[in-house]
Amino acid sequence: MKFTAKAPGRLRVTAHENNDLARCARVLTPTEMKHPMPTIRTILLIAAATFMTCGVSRADDATGYIHVKQVDGVWWFINADGEKFVSIGVNHIEPHLWLAPYNKAATLKKYGRDMVGPDGHFNTTGDAAKKWIDAQVKTTRELGFNSFGKHTHPAIDPALYQEQIYYIASLDTAPLAGWQERHGRGPRPDVFSVDFENHVADRVRQLTDLHKDQRNLIGYLYTDVPSWVMGRADQMQQNNTTMIYPWINAILPLGESSPGKLRWLQHLKQRYPNAEAAAKVWNMPVSPTYGISWKEMARQMNWSDPTDVAAAKKDMLTFMPIIAEQWYGLHARLIRKFDPNHLILGDKNMVMWHYDFILPAVKKHVDVVCVQAYGPWEKDRELCDSIYSATGKPIFNGDGCFGLAGPNQQEWGVKGYRTGAKTIEDVAAKYEDMLRGMMATPYYIGWHHCGYIEQWDEAERGDSPRNENGFLDPLEQHRTQWTNVLKAINPKAAKLHAAAKVD
Repeated sequence: MKFTAKAPGRLRVTAHENNDLARCARVLTPTEMKHPMPTIRTILLIAAATFMTCGVSRADDATGYIHVKQVDGVWWFINADGEKFVSIGVNHIEPHLWLAPYNKAATLKKYGRDMVGPDGHFNTTGDAAKKWIDAQVKTTRELGFNSFGKHTHPAIDPALYQEQIYYIASLDTAPLAGWQERHGRGPRPDVFSVDFENHVADRVRQLTDLHKDQRNLIGYLYTDVPSWVMGRADQMQQNNTTMIYPWINAILPLGESSPGKLRWLQHLKQRYPNAEAAAKVWNMPVSPTYGISWKEMARQMNWSDPTDVAAAKKDMLTFMPIIAEQWYGLHARLIRKFDPNHLILGDKNMVMWHYDFILPAVKKHVDVVCVQAYGPWEKDRELCDSIYSATGKPIFNGDGCFGLAGPNQQEWGVKGYRTGAKTIEDVAAKYEDMLRGMMATPYYIGWHHCGYIEQWDEAERGDSPRNENGFLDPLEQHRTQWTNVLKAINPKAAKLHAAAKVD
């Protein structure tokens, strides 16, 4: 057996494939990283632990970048050194959660007053920022997690953590989530326009310049929980005639020369024998003498009151795959232009709101499907099975949680799935059951928990009074009834996944 130094701050054990020690090696703690030669104690710790990496490095898998591979029917992330792993991560590493009125003084005392700059906001360049993020990496690892998820605040310089832990980079090129639209963010872009393409290209270029050479980058996400179809609550707040596809609702009032409007008219031309037939469905004025031309149709701004609602909705539904293809394809093409090596993760789509019409584009342009799932695993599994069947791509849950929901917690649980648990111990047990179920699924390669630290006042978005699903309280005290379970089950994730049964 020999020990081989890895880039930066890691130690890899290499041996023959039948060696159990080599089969499941762990990433060393920051303290252990300081010592180039392992002690007997370190060897025993490595042999005893199974920390998210599992398998002997293969020369042909050591590409220098994280990728995915199916091995004996089971999907895996493969790290830069060719080792299989599953991504078990945490979300909401966000400074404002440590700088709330109830914990700001304690945070500054612990990490340093320069954690906040003269403008009153997080100071990512100060000594305190590095001390703070190092502490979060340490705690994350101690709890058996190996990744920072999508919701790592953009105010944090990624250089502070990108060499210490697996992580995700987020493009956020358009606000498509329902909660964003309800709070006035938007409008939805014309995805067919040159202006939007240039916007995406600029954002991709900026992000890839930061991350394209990083060994620990899992991949790029486009945006957060896009609402491809308007939710019923949002629909009720609209005019009764407003159609249910918000992206098309944004395109139809555009000018006659806008690329989106022209693409919509091209779509109608393929569905109707002439402009008059389309106009009849959409309740457009038709001259008894001259009829109506496609050019006149393009000038129409009000499409909200169709004569034939069923036919109009069919027009819109069949246009949605065209929008999805443009959205996914544009981002994928530009990411590959500036970074040919890292994974494309698409959007973080709500699993219960996934739509069949986006899946062909996802299959074509996305390497790993990212979902957001807050329900019981049995229900989520059924939905994920359907996504995997349609795409053939591995899946990870990029944002999910359940906690001890308080009395004021909303039933649908932005910040916590209502498990019915009465105690923290019950929650911890359900966490373990869920992780075992996920890891037993051959195509499921990760889980990122929404909520790392508890929040004791209203969320930034104003949609949840409290975040009561954190492992730590706002003063960073462990909820030991839960964290003890995390420490026990999280390091087993790779081993559990290796035992997944392939149908």
